[in-house]
Amino acid sequence: RNAIMATQKHSNRRIRSDIFLFLLLLHSSGVHTCCEALVITMGLLKVGVPKTWNDSKKDLKYIRKAGVRQFISTYNRVKSLKGDELLWGDEIEYGVFTLDPDSKKIRLSLRAKEVMDELNEKERSHAHLTEGCNWVPEYGGWMVEATPSRPYTGYATDLLRVERNMRLRRKRLLTALKDDEIAPTVSSFPLLGALGDDGTVPPTKVGGPVTLSDYIGDGIINPHPRFGTLSANIRQRRGEKVNIRVPLFRDVNTPEYENLGVAPESDGCCGGNSLQLWRY
Repeated sequence: RNAIMATQKHSNRRIRSDIFLFLLLLHSSGVHTCCEALVITMGLLKVGVPKTWNDSKKDLKYIRKAGVRQFISTYNRVKSLKGDELLWGDEIEYGVFTLDPDSKKIRLSLRAKEVMDELNEKERSHAHLTEGCNWVPEYGGWMVEATPSRPYTGYATDLLRVERNMRLRRKRLLTALKDDEIAPTVSSFPLLGALGDDGTVPPTKVGGPVTLSDYIGDGIINPHPRFGTLSANIRQRRGEKVNIRVPLFRDVNTPEYENLGVAPESDGCCGGNSLQLWRY
């Protein structure tokens, strides 16, 4: 009897040790345990060192083949899944702008990273709550993207979470703004490129080695290495800068066509390339 009790105590201690070791491994791997819920975060953007276009050209063949192999491997792994849980989400892009009450001027506020880091730090302190937000960088240094911290599921009740989480994101974003800042949910700034060197806070000079732009400065790009490399690689791959000029409509009320007289037959309302007029 004593031997049996001793064996049971030894077994219980061993079980408790195994459980402790298991929980320790889970904790070290970043999985929340005990009373905390297992959280699947939305959005993914890792920080790395992207290659320039010239450096990546020698690897393009491998990347294409590896991409196809990965696709086939993933397809074979999941093609037989049935009844898998539906997970989905949404994302909202905010633009952070500074309002100057004296000059009545609006400028880009390049504090997106600062705002995002502050908000994500607050989210970590509230990770035990059921509903939360995830803040991720976007291309512009004034842009913040937000998603729910955990995805919605296939239940109808999760449809009610969508607007509730959008309101939560808006409320939390406002806590990180300065008194003279606003953050409407817009993905583009109508005056972008039209304000010269006085279009951002802090000011940034037009141009730079990344974009070689005549209208914006490299300083408005998010400092995340992906975005600057993306801009430079697009330009280098094209062999020229992206043409943002808009063809003019051929009409008697278009000033540039005032003295052209009757134009010959051509395709389209804007005419052929030989007679095309452009405006920035």
